Amino acid sequence: MQYRWTLGEQAQPEAVQSLARDLSGKHPFPESLAAVMIQRGIADYESAKDFFRPTLDDLHDPYLLVGMDVAVARFCQAVDRGEKILFYGDYDVDGTTAVTMMCLFAEDWGIDYDFYIPDRYREGYGLSHQGIDEAVAGGADLMVTLDCGIKAVEQIRYANQQGLETIICDHHRPGIQLPEAVAILDPLIEPCYPCTSLTGCGVALKLLQALSVELTERGYQPARDKPDPVSKYCDLVTLSIACDIVQITGENRILAHHGLQKLRNNPTPGLKALMDQSTTERSWDISDLVFFIGPRINSAGRLTHAREAVHVLMGNSERLDELAKDLEQANDERKLLDQEMTGEALQMIQENPAHASMVSNVLLNETWHKGVIGIVASRVIEHHYRPTILLTENEGRLVGSARSVSGFDLYAALEASSEHVLQFGGHTFAAGLTMKKEAFPAFCKKFDQVVRERITEDQKMPELRLDREIHFHEVDARLIRILGQMEPFGPGNRRPVFLTRNAKVLHHTILKDIHVKLVVEQNGRMFEAIGFGLASSWQSHQATQVDLAYQPVFNIWRKEVTINLRLKDILPTHQSNVKT
Repeated sequence: MQYRWTLGEQAQPEAVQSLARDLSGKHPFPESLAAVMIQRGIADYESAKDFFRPTLDDLHDPYLLVGMDVAVARFCQAVDRGEKILFYGDYDVDGTTAVTMMCLFAEDWGIDYDFYIPDRYREGYGLSHQGIDEAVAGGADLMVTLDCGIKAVEQIRYANQQGLETIICDHHRPGIQLPEAVAILDPLIEPCYPCTSLTGCGVALKLLQALSVELTERGYQPARDKPDPVSKYCDLVTLSIACDIVQITGENRILAHHGLQKLRNNPTPGLKALMDQSTTERSWDISDLVFFIGPRINSAGRLTHAREAVHVLMGNSERLDELAKDLEQANDERKLLDQEMTGEALQMIQENPAHASMVSNVLLNETWHKGVIGIVASRVIEHHYRPTILLTENEGRLVGSARSVSGFDLYAALEASSEHVLQFGGHTFAAGLTMKKEAFPAFCKKFDQVVRERITEDQKMPELRLDREIHFHEVDARLIRILGQMEPFGPGNRRPVFLTRNAKVLHHTILKDIHVKLVVEQNGRMFEAIGFGLASSWQSHQATQVDLAYQPVFNIWRKEVTINLRLKDILPTHQSNVKT
């Protein structure tokens, strides 16, 4: 895939030098990293201290969430009365981690509870009438929705008619009309919470922070040690942060920093069981959560039922290892479906002559597995970089998953096409939708028209953002060690990508037909550089002088540590056209 290289706005040299001096100890602080930090809004010693040493003391007061006082009062009233509380969560990682956390909290405090995860295929996303009926039948007096509910106006009205009161914990964009729940906790409700990018699990954690204090003041005592919900459940929240692809800044960064520490040193038993399925040694960073743990949890909702993921994450089953292996097997089945459906989708695009003139991908195959179409939509974008929607048939209607490209507001495009849709919901970059079969042709035409009117030329090609131009002599072990302290990396705090121009290629090797390994040199300093998946790009030009976009990393081989360059892209020096 061809990228457009964009070099971020560069800080003034005086500011870079000043920050580097302030952060220098026994050894000078690399100016290249000082420049990157200024780009990210970290321009003085105090902000750098908060960044490198995030502390739980800097978490926001949970009562800054609108409605928290009412939610806490109603929840505690349920505890005082001995009422049963039902935790109702979405079937993805964010929803299942939130449900797991609430269930563990209820067990710790001796609260009568049950949980419910909707069936992805029979009920679909969000609050369902079936789930409400089962809650009432099970004797629930209060329902707490997790990672869903903010747009469930009609469903909450139905729950109220059944005598079931509701507290909504959600983080999705509210609609024009809010549901008539007892309390609604959503960081996007005005006045907005200081961290508007909380996950659904993160919102639930804020509720537990407030509840643990209030229950203690009322004389209740938890059955287990460590009543502080943040220190106890931050690994679960970090999993939701990683897999819901939210901004890892502010409060999310604090939670992720401490959550990864807990994950590495003392994970909850359920997460430990999933980690034990790995056959390779891992550092258990954000990418391991996204690409190893997350898919195994999601596979339960996609191929079996997401309640199995909750049973594993709670970690209190005698069959824990067996259940974790079941999720592993479900993930293996999901990967096979993923490969098959991706091939079918790409073939549909190739065989459709109209596709060449379109600016979106909208594909329908009524036999596709509903639980995998979202993953496949992302795969399609890797080959055809356009806003993409994949649809399949479910109970007489078409259901779909949509994925966007960088910078394009998919949610707004669906909203502009909603005359052909029964319902939709989601975020700027990912959404789900339902429509009647007969609406498909009109929707395709309308959606492509909306995308054509709104998408910019820059959004039609993936961007490779470069943080700083440096020379090879600046790349050393200290630079890489400090880079490691900038973790956790993710949206809002990407792992820096550096640019080095006019490097000489001394040697190249193609690995497994898809990767390229180079030996590159600049002013007498040499490095090995590897580009995963970049073999075809390299073979198209094989220049001797190149510009490199890369991330420097340590490479350990037979106990010997060397510095390698992890290539993001390669361009011949004479073809490089970096925008600023």
